[in-house]
Parts: sequence; C-alpha cells; structure tokens
Amino acid sequence: MKIAFTILVVLAISNATMMSKHPLQYGGKRSIMNIMVEVENKIKAHSPLDSIKGVLNSFKSAVAEEQSGHDDVYNAQKTECDSEIAYRRAEVEDANGTLKIANGILKTATILLKKTQATLGETENILNTVSLHITLINDARKEDTQSYNRGAVTFNDAINAIDDSIDLATALAKGQASLVQVAEMTTKLMKSAIATKMNKAFMQAIGALAQITQEEDSTGAAERLVQLLQTLRSNVEEAWASYTAENTTALGLFAQQKDLYLASQTRLDDAKTHLSSKAENLQGTISTQTAVAQAATNKRSRNQTLWDDAADLCHSFDVEYEAVTAGRRQELVLVNELERLAERRAAEQQ
Repeated sequence: MKIAFTILVVLAISNATMMSKHPLQYGGKRSIMNIMVEVENKIKAHSPLDSIKGVLNSFKSAVAEEQSGHDDVYNAQKTECDSEIAYRRAEVEDANGTLKIANGILKTATILLKKTQATLGETENILNTVSLHITLINDARKEDTQSYNRGAVTFNDAINAIDDSIDLATALAKGQASLVQVAEMTTKLMKSAIATKMNKAFMQAIGALAQITQEEDSTGAAERLVQLLQTLRSNVEEAWASYTAENTTALGLFAQQKDLYLASQTRLDDAKTHLSSKAENLQGTISTQTAVAQAATNKRSRNQTLWDDAADLCHSFDVEYEAVTAGRRQELVLVNELERLAERRAAEQQ
C-alpha cells in the first residue's frame, strides 16, 4: 500500500511539472498534493470512506466545473477564431481577385495605349503631309493666277497693238501716217508676237506693215493689211479664249484637288482628336488601375498578416486548451486512484 501511494505522489509531481510548463489561470484554489495529504490523513485517522469520497468528489466537481467553464471559453474563442480567419481569408481572396482584374486591365490598357500612341503619331505625320500639300496647292494656284493675269495683260496689249495697227493702216491709206509711226507700230507688233508666243501668226502682218510704204498701190496695200490685222486679231482673241479656258480648267482642278485634301485634313483632324482623347482616357485608366492594384496589394498584405497572426493566436488557444485539459484528466486519474486506494484501505481495516 505504501508503494502504491508513493507512485501516486510521483504522478502528482509529474502532473504539477506539466502544469508549470503551461501556467494558466485554472486550478488556482485546489492542489492535488493537498488532496492526497488530506486523504492520507483521513485514512490514517480511520475516517469513514464516505468522508474521504466526499473530499474526492468535491475535487472532481471542481475539476468538472472548471473544465466546463474552460470549454465555454475555448468554444467562444474557437468561434471567434474561425470567424476571424474566414473573414481574413475572404479579404485576401477578394484582394487577389481585385488585383487580378486590375492587372488584367492594366495590361490591356498599356497595350492599347502604345498602339493608340503609335497610330496617333502616324496620323499626325500624315496630317502634316496633307497640310503641306494644301500649302503647295495654294502656292501653285497663286502662281498660276498671277501667270494668268500677266498673260491677260499680254493678250490685251497685243489686241490693243493690233487695233492701233489697223488705225495706222487706215491712216496710211489716206496718206496721213509717217514712216516713224510705221516703225514704232512694227516694233509693238513684234513685241506682242514674242510675248504671246504667236510669232508665226504675227509675221505676215508685220511683213505687210513693213513693206506698205514700198507698194505703188498704197491704198490697196493698206486694205490688205487691215484684213491681215483683223484676221490676226481674231487669232489672238481665240488664243486668249483658249488660254482663259485652260486656266479655268486648271483652277477647277486645283480647287477639286484642294477640296479632296481639305476633306482628308478634316478626317485626320477628327481622327487625331479621337485618338488624343482615347490616349488620355487610357492614361487615366492606367493611373486608376495602378492605384487599385496598389490598394489591393496593400489590402492583401495587411489581411494576410492579420490572418497569420490570428492563426498563430488560435493555435496557441488550441495548445493551451489541450494542455490544461490533459492536466485535468491527469488530476482525475490521480483522484480515481486515490479513491481506489481509500476503498482498499477501508476494506483492509474491517
């Protein structure tokens, strides 16, 4: 019997050592060693078995009550832990989802922005080329208009010179013109021939005018000269009309070509405005999604840390609960052994 009780003491010391490794706020008002001493004293004093069992049952009740309270606390802690971990897990998953979407949008927007900027650059180059062509068309039209105006003056001067020659031929027929006038008029006609590039058409009239003073029949020669000059005048007028028609056609072609380029310029301006707006919107999207991605990253990091902390804390609750519960089980084992020893001692004393 002495050996059995010694074994119980060793177990009690072992249990006390285990409890010391997990210092908890339980069992502070009871001591298995004190119970063992009290039971030993009662056995020595031959106290009734019911008295000994009363002490042991009281200890068991205290252990059971304490375990029940601890169960309630642990279950509440576990519920809170499960809720917190589930919440943090959901927050991390939500952040991952947001981050995935934001990164997808960022990738797409970045690719689109590069393409849009490239297209915008090409559009601006084409627009500059079209604007240059419009400037060249305007310059060419201006030059052609100035050339036509100079040509108009030239043809008008030629017709005036021809009209003056007709008047001079009429005066010659009447003997009212001098050789000096003939020479001057010949010079004018030659200049007009060169200016209008109608040398061949002018040559016959110029030759007739130069020889009119050598003709015996000056009247007849003057009449023939008038006819030649009138024919020349008609030819010059036809040439002028043809020149004017060609200029009008050229101006029409210039206008048509310019209208085409202006329409292209308008389309390109609209395309440039659209592309600029699109690029600006994409840059705004990139800025927004970059902020969203950063916020999601921060949220994920923060909640992952809180998740890990909660998991560590909840694990410590589990370790605490298992350790203390194991200690109480060991106490009940010792109490049951004390109860069997007390019953055996009581039987021996009868």
